[in-house]
Amino acid sequence: MKVLKNAILTAGIAALGFQAQAQFTVVPENDPNFKLKFIGRTNFDAGTYLNRNDKGTYKNGNDEVDNAILINDTRLGFVGTKDKWEGKVEVCYTNGAISFRDVTLKYSFNEHNKVTFGNQFMPYGIKLTGINYKFTEDPSVDYTFCPSRKVGVNYLYTTDGLNISTGLYSNGNVDKKAYNQGFNAGLQLIWRPVYNETTVFHIGGAFLYTDKGSSENPSFKGVVPASIEATTLIQTGELEAPNYERYEFQALFIKEKWLLEAHFMGASVNTEKRSNFSGVWGQVSYQIIGDQQKYNKVTGLPITSAPGTLEVLGRVDYLNLDNFGNQTDFELGLNYIINKHFNVKFNYVVATGKDRPDITEDRTLNLIQTRLQFSF
Repeated sequence: MKVLKNAILTAGIAALGFQAQAQFTVVPENDPNFKLKFIGRTNFDAGTYLNRNDKGTYKNGNDEVDNAILINDTRLGFVGTKDKWEGKVEVCYTNGAISFRDVTLKYSFNEHNKVTFGNQFMPYGIKLTGINYKFTEDPSVDYTFCPSRKVGVNYLYTTDGLNISTGLYSNGNVDKKAYNQGFNAGLQLIWRPVYNETTVFHIGGAFLYTDKGSSENPSFKGVVPASIEATTLIQTGELEAPNYERYEFQALFIKEKWLLEAHFMGASVNTEKRSNFSGVWGQVSYQIIGDQQKYNKVTGLPITSAPGTLEVLGRVDYLNLDNFGNQTDFELGLNYIINKHFNVKFNYVVATGKDRPDITEDRTLNLIQTRLQFSF
């Protein structure tokens, strides 16, 4: 019944999306500077475990899932622009609940300088890629250290050779109360010594300071990169710490059909005895069909390739939570970009967690998963 309800909702959104593409972007005759564009997406996911030895893992719910077919993360919203202003609202339906995602107001001083207010991702990690993920899910390392959206203000300076992004944000979530939400202060720098039509090379770094206030204590966990089940192989639990820092170093190289990307991420938590956690992940992509990998200089991240592209991918994650264990993920992928509305992803995943103090046996999950993604 739940799948049927999701299917009906998704079909309605898909129909609205095609109608929106055909009839909108809206440009009123009496105000040609105002534009309203409808946006949306949904994921049709399926997956199955080839084998699972995950004694001692943590799950959402009591039942283990051997295979699943689901409609996941359905979103609908709009982007309105007028002169130098841009507003965005996006609503998400997932896990039987409706919630807001991006709710932002952006002002562009010129092509290089922008300021954004509202509920948004901070300049850290790759969550800004959204529908442009190369794989179906975040790398485990990025999921562990990259925080969710926060309410705040961000300033972005962009040229062909440089990105500077900085901001100040609440540490509380919009759906949770805290008398003192604390704050986050972030800074990201990306330098592009090479940037042209066929080749991109950039290096960068980010720093994020968090004062937690009376918000929840920090915790870190390694999540298996699978959409069919929320499974955690290792976790720290809550850490008593008034503040903590996160950092990131990254490098990206694109040469026509090739993409190579690597990120080192970590956190230093000010407990009674300072705790340090870290991880590294990297991916490579090659277009079997297609001429050029695509890149967005504003976010400093790769984006979905042109329609008709067929690409093969590989990714590896290594997460070290010190005394709480470590996790290694290997993934292979195959992507086909059908057109500007549809793409298909196929992933093979092997995830292993080990060295947790109270579990002597390594935990390994081996699965395949597919995704048909619709967006407009």
